[in-house]
Amino acid sequence: MTPAKLTAALRSLARRLRHGEVPRLGPVGLVSLYYLNHLRERIRQLERETASLRTGAAAAPTGHTPAAAKPRSVVFLHHDYYHFYYLAQALRRRGWDALSVSLEGPDSPNARFYHGEDLNLFDPDPAVFARQAAEFATEVRQRFRMVHFYGKGQMSFFPATYDHDETYSDLPADFAELRRHGIKIGYTVCGCLDGIAQSSFHRWSGGACDKCVWQNNPQICSDRRNLAWGHKVAMFCDLVATEGDPALDYQDGPNCYREPLTTALDPEFWRPDLAIPENRRLARGPNELIVFHAVGNFTARARQGRNIKGTPAVVAAIERLRGEGVPVRLEFVSDIPNRDVRFIQAQADVIVDQLNFGRYGATAREGLMLGKPTICRIDGREPAGAAELASIRECPLVSADETTIYAVLRDLLLDADKRRRVGAQSRAYALKWHAADACAERFERAYDRLTTGQPIAAS
Repeated sequence: MTPAKLTAALRSLARRLRHGEVPRLGPVGLVSLYYLNHLRERIRQLERETASLRTGAAAAPTGHTPAAAKPRSVVFLHHDYYHFYYLAQALRRRGWDALSVSLEGPDSPNARFYHGEDLNLFDPDPAVFARQAAEFATEVRQRFRMVHFYGKGQMSFFPATYDHDETYSDLPADFAELRRHGIKIGYTVCGCLDGIAQSSFHRWSGGACDKCVWQNNPQICSDRRNLAWGHKVAMFCDLVATEGDPALDYQDGPNCYREPLTTALDPEFWRPDLAIPENRRLARGPNELIVFHAVGNFTARARQGRNIKGTPAVVAAIERLRGEGVPVRLEFVSDIPNRDVRFIQAQADVIVDQLNFGRYGATAREGLMLGKPTICRIDGREPAGAAELASIRECPLVSADETTIYAVLRDLLLDADKRRRVGAQSRAYALKWHAADACAERFERAYDRLTTGQPIAAS
């Protein structure tokens, strides 16, 4: 076959693969998604090699495509709830080669928080699992310019090599190899125990750690453990997305992007006029008002009087209001699939997130995107010398702590006009700061600065 005919045949097959068609491979009729992706990359390489036969130019060796010739590209490794899934989609809409990749099986205890992934490398056979992870890690070095991951201690494509002790001293050989190939490494923090000493956060928050079940559990949170992981991230990562956390310890490094960057939501999935399926409709009495409050993994995060979200104070406030004749009830949710939580949130009159932390999390982001008035303790103070965040300054969340929740909740429940006004502001804010396309635009700017050797901007 001549080079021209070979190129034409390969391009035809590539077009079919890229449009999701299963190729005819003799007796083989089904191919796993991983091997389809691998085959697509091999076809791209063959296209480059055959093109060189026509031009006389030397083709780049397999796996060594010059970085400047690659499109914008990123692998989002591990689940950060559903955020990476929607961010990868939005980046593809901008022309990127972007994938969200999971190593978790379908029976993962956290699966109820996820909305899917583009590629799952898990296999119940450990040997097959390890082989697929290794082959994909090789493909990453050939195809992508950045890997952005989530998960404290999970700096690897191989679960067997995750960190487990408080020193976080194991060398992630696969990530070291990525860096050797010039691939940028990004990371999204998981909260206050991620690179911030417990004592630092306790001082900044005014004692929030006293409400947390993990305060006295050094296997999860301690100064030594938190800072050791922060040090490792600082050593390996070119970009650290701190997602609005206060600028404390390693979350105040030169590679930290502090405004919302990767916490992406789909505005259509969380739309204010969401249609409610019959099995998720809430019964509502005459003029009854509904307050939504949720705690994921509630039994692990609330015991012996400790509850970081302030749930007992929410319950007490609602009981007091009911005693005063206000027709209100609490709709408390824990551990149901996140895809279904939105239907309950959409029927609430007010959403309450947390009353102690000082910044907002997933429940608040969802409430904002649904256009709901949402209560959450917000503390915009930053350590001396750190810039205040525009996203916190503009935030329309109604701030309350455990001592003020009754008054704040009463004010919102008795003022329908205020609820509508704050709800509209909430939706507009969420579209600006957390809509997947808005996050993708900011991520692209940060990526372009990173890959051209410029400092990461804070916003």
